[in-house]
Amino acid sequence: MQIVQPKKQAELNPRQLLGSAIMLAVLVLYSSQGWTASWQQAWSARAFAEHDSNPTMAPAYGISIWRSVFEPSYKLKGTDGVNELNAGLDLQIARSSNKVLSQNRDDPSAFVGWRRQTETGALGLSADYDQVGTRIMAIDNTGPGLADNTRTSRKISANLSQALSERSNVALDGAYQHVSYKGGNFIDYVTRSGGMKFSYAWDERSTPFLRLSYVDYEPENGSPPSYLANALLGWNWKISDYLEWTLQGGRTKIKDTQKMGTQGAVAVQYTGRRIGWALNAGRQVSPSGFGGFITVDQVQGNWSYALSERSKTGIDLGWQKNYLSTAIATTTAGAWLQHDINSFWGTRMYYLHKFSKQDGISANSNILGVALTYTPADF
Repeated sequence: MQIVQPKKQAELNPRQLLGSAIMLAVLVLYSSQGWTASWQQAWSARAFAEHDSNPTMAPAYGISIWRSVFEPSYKLKGTDGVNELNAGLDLQIARSSNKVLSQNRDDPSAFVGWRRQTETGALGLSADYDQVGTRIMAIDNTGPGLADNTRTSRKISANLSQALSERSNVALDGAYQHVSYKGGNFIDYVTRSGGMKFSYAWDERSTPFLRLSYVDYEPENGSPPSYLANALLGWNWKISDYLEWTLQGGRTKIKDTQKMGTQGAVAVQYTGRRIGWALNAGRQVSPSGFGGFITVDQVQGNWSYALSERSKTGIDLGWQKNYLSTAIATTTAGAWLQHDINSFWGTRMYYLHKFSKQDGISANSNILGVALTYTPADF
C-alpha cells in the first residue's frame, strides 16, 4: 500500500474552537440563570517531552526526533433532578524537532451530552468532535512508512435503556458519524449504526446478554457502499469484589462476503488494594479509512503496583494484527513510574518499545519521555 506524504500540516480550525467555546459559554450562562440546581467544572493540564528513535517506523536507518506536547482540558457538568448535562473541550498542542518526520499539530476535541434518568431507564443524546493524528489511531496504524496524517470525526448519537422486569433490561443505541482525512490516500466515509442489547441478571454477580448491531458504511470516493451485521452472545461475571470478567462471541456478516466471520472478546480485570491488572483479547471488525471494514486481532495487558500512597509503577503490553491487503502485526511493550508530588502536581516517566512487521519487513522504535500534570482541586 502506497502512503502519500501530506502536502500541508494539520492546522487548528479557529471556527471549531470558537464553536466549542460558545457552547461552553452558553452552558455557563444557563447555569447562572438557574437551569440546574448543581453545576461543577474542572480543568487540568499535562505537558510532556519525549524522544522517539524512529517516528516513521522506517525499516532501516530511522531518524530520531524530540517531541513536546501540551494538553489542556476543561469539563463542565450540570444536574437538575433527573437531567444531567456534560460538556468538555480538549486541545493537544504538539511541536516536533523535525517537521518533515513529525508535524507540528494542534488537535482539538469537544463533546456535549444530555442524559435523563427515568423510573425504569434512561435516555441520552450526545455530539462529539475529534481530531487526531493517524499514527496514534490503533485501527489506522498501518505499520512501517505511515505518514503523519490527520483524522477528523464528527458524531451524533442517541441511546435508550429500559427495564423490562426486575432482572431484565433492554438498551437501544444509534449513531451517525462522518470521518474525513487530511493527507495520505485514506478515504472519507460516513457510517450509520444501530444496535440492541438485551441483558438478564441471573443473580447479583452474573449477567448474560445478547447484542445485535448493524453498521452502514458509505465511502465518499464513489465506491459501492457496504454494511456490517453482528450478533454476539456474552456474559458479565463479577467473581469477587476485586475480580470480574466479560466473555462475548458471535457471528459477523459483511456485504459481498461469501462466508460468515467470527468476532468476540474476553476481558478480565483485577483491582486490589495495591496491585491491579487487566487482560483483553479478541477480534473486532470496524469501519476504516481504507474503503471498507477492517478486521483486527489484538491482545492487551497491563499491570500496576502501588509503591506508596503517592507512587505507582506499571507495565503495558500489546499485540495487534490488522488484516488489510496484507497482514500487519504490531507489538508494543512499555513501563512507567508515576509520582504525585501533592494533590495538584504529578509526574510520570515512561518507556515504550514498538515493533512492526509487514510482508517480511520489520521496523522498531523506542520512545522515552517524562510528563508533568496539574489538576487544581475545587475549581
